[in-house]
Amino acid sequence: MECYGTKNPAADAELITAAKAIFDRMQIRDLHLEINSIGCPECRAEYHKALKEYFTAYRDELCDDCKDRLERNPMRLLDCKVAHDHEIAGGAPTVLDYLCDECREHFEAVKAYLDANGVEYTVNPKIVRGLDYYTKTVFEFISGDIGAQSTVCGGGRYDGLIEDLGGNPMPALGFAAGIERLLMTLEAQGVEIPAPESCDLYIGSMGDKAHLKASALAAVLRTAGLKAEFDIVGRGLRAQMKYADKLGAKYSLVLGDNEIEEGKANLKNMQTGEQTEITLDAESFVREFTGIKLAAEFAED
Repeated sequence: MECYGTKNPAADAELITAAKAIFDRMQIRDLHLEINSIGCPECRAEYHKALKEYFTAYRDELCDDCKDRLERNPMRLLDCKVAHDHEIAGGAPTVLDYLCDECREHFEAVKAYLDANGVEYTVNPKIVRGLDYYTKTVFEFISGDIGAQSTVCGGGRYDGLIEDLGGNPMPALGFAAGIERLLMTLEAQGVEIPAPESCDLYIGSMGDKAHLKASALAAVLRTAGLKAEFDIVGRGLRAQMKYADKLGAKYSLVLGDNEIEEGKANLKNMQTGEQTEITLDAESFVREFTGIKLAAEFAED
């Protein structure tokens, strides 16, 4: 999810709140939100100096990757997973102590909006980003149920991205969530993943006129909130019916020249094999199909 064109801290909080709403709807429990501000290029330059001075004293103890990071991007040392380096990083200066007035005010406003939205969080000054176009707000949603790789969602503000790509200056922010980690979390918490709803009606067709009618009928059914499919790849009729089976379609309908001319066709219940004649006029079709479907569901209950 991304948002372009605003520097307002309300957008940062809105994005974070949207992520939380998604996870709440997925019924994921015990996700912990951590936030930080990494400032702007100006105040971050001062922070880099402080980090470099701090870590230089431990240079000989750092892993080879961190020795390289010390020269290129000292903030990356805060994110090292090597145990000894991580321990050294625990005493490093925090970026929050080096924020300029604008960045500090922005971060305080983000927190105020989150508080107003009832979103709980912890400020973690060790959250960083390795790319220079990131600015100000960064955040992560952490799960305690999937081991070491516990971050299921990460995001932040990247006001420098568009300009880095050659565009005009454009503030921006966004987040990404890992599908695999979300699935692992759902499984660990015993959350049942609902099966996808099956197709209500597959409309088979033979000939150009029938294909146009199939498209039109599928459209009116979808408008009525039903799930309808028809052939969009040029299958023969037998292949279309095999595909209807594969979709798990509850009903099927075959249209040809005769059906188009008569304005009627046979609707087949794919489970029982029962067939019912149905009118092809759009309004009548939706009404009749809905009635047949509801009657069958009522009989099953």
